[in-house]
Amino acid sequence: MFKFAKYFFIVFLITAILPLVIMFLWNNSQMKKVQSIMSKNGMTNGLAKLEQNLNNNLILQEGEIQKKLYFTPKIKQNIDIIKSILDKYSVETVNIDILQPVSTYEKYHDTLNICTLLPLEYNNKSLKICKPVDLQEIRPAGPYNIEIRFDKNKKATSAQNIAIDPMSTQIYDKTAAIFEQIFNLKTKPQNSIFEIKNRDNKIAGYIYISIVSRPSRLQIDNIITGLFIMLVGFVSSFIIGMIINRVFVLPVMALSNATNEIKKGNFDFRLQTKNNLELIQNIYNSFNDMAKNLEVKEKLRQSFISNLTHDLRTPLVSQAQSLELISQKFKEIGLQNEYELAKSLAQNNEHLLKMVNLILESYSFDSQKLKLNIEKVDLYELVEGCEEKLKPLINDKKIQFVNNIYKGGTTIDGDKFHLTRVFMNILSNAIDNTSENDYIKINAHFDDKNVVITIEDNGNGISPEDLKFIFDRYYSGKSLERKLGSGFGLSVCQKLIDMHHGTITAESEINKFTRFTITLPQNQNKEEK
Repeated sequence: MFKFAKYFFIVFLITAILPLVIMFLWNNSQMKKVQSIMSKNGMTNGLAKLEQNLNNNLILQEGEIQKKLYFTPKIKQNIDIIKSILDKYSVETVNIDILQPVSTYEKYHDTLNICTLLPLEYNNKSLKICKPVDLQEIRPAGPYNIEIRFDKNKKATSAQNIAIDPMSTQIYDKTAAIFEQIFNLKTKPQNSIFEIKNRDNKIAGYIYISIVSRPSRLQIDNIITGLFIMLVGFVSSFIIGMIINRVFVLPVMALSNATNEIKKGNFDFRLQTKNNLELIQNIYNSFNDMAKNLEVKEKLRQSFISNLTHDLRTPLVSQAQSLELISQKFKEIGLQNEYELAKSLAQNNEHLLKMVNLILESYSFDSQKLKLNIEKVDLYELVEGCEEKLKPLINDKKIQFVNNIYKGGTTIDGDKFHLTRVFMNILSNAIDNTSENDYIKINAHFDDKNVVITIEDNGNGISPEDLKFIFDRYYSGKSLERKLGSGFGLSVCQKLIDMHHGTITAESEINKFTRFTITLPQNQNKEEK
């Protein structure tokens, strides 16, 4: 079914699917470029926004503390009262003399804190109010993930107070992960380290900021849209391909098979497939009419040739006996020239009778009606029997006949009579096309469940223009190098080998060799074929 249909599918895949794939890949690459540019710009903007938020956080801390305490920079209230008011802060007195509130970042109690110093009126001391830095308060708008470190390379201390941007991980989290695996969208996050300094301009800690490189919602939507378009394109091309396959390809395949049947000589073959297209149906009808006419003409031809060959055969048989008797009489009375002439006439008559018998045999041969008598066949004995029948011709040309088949060890299932016909035909052609002192070799070896037989001679060879047609019926050869006979023998041989579920092939080089290779299964169905 797909012998021809595959070409239509290839065309539709190239014309429909390939452009969609290219468009999808191009769109994805453009989205990656946009994402890369946005990430770079986002990192720069993010660092600037982070610095601004850190500075604003200092001011907000001071304002929030003063709002809760409601006092002027000169504090008069009791420390315990202040601690109760600022319960979320750590409050202590330090020996620092200042005139106005001062806020800064510092490492305090193993955490990064934001601390505010408020002046006291007595003892030249200050009130130190601290709380841990809340990254959620200073984190710039994402998608960013940030964390606090006390070591720049994260070697000595662990990360502190990690803040994850919800927009970077929660939205499309599962979908993004899937697309990352399928389309390799995940790239290395762009990272940067921001220094946090105290009021003495010393580094109090580091803020590590990273941009999470996950597919954006827009990118995922584009991917889904592209996949949907690809799916629609594939389904539509598949449906169109199936329609074309059903409407055009299958009828063409049926017509091709029917042509092969006619080529094999099955002139009674008819196309039964109906088609809704008037053009295809007209072709079917024309083909059936042609096959019918060929069948009628073939029957007339067979009848004519059969009658003609029967009429020719009878006088030829009688003539053969007469010529044999005449040649013997000439030999007895010593008329050598007349004897040789009669002998030549007898040989020509014998050749003509052989051709007539071959034509009769070919037209009476019907592989569809023929039944094989399957039995155990010893190939060595079969070849020896053929050699014995052909010995006069072999001796006449002094041909070296070599039977390399192992005696008693090469037995197969087959019809001995019809296999003998095959070997006799090939060996007769080989003898006709070899000169004096040439050779004919027969070999056999087992290959898995088969036996492979080769029949080789070093005669005239077969020209390339003839070699591909030698098994066709009626073909007798166009070149002058090798005699192929009437064109019936090898076609019958091929049909008989086919009935044995085997194969027969030929290879040759002019004036070097000709080799027929027959492959036959060792075991056949025991029922008659």
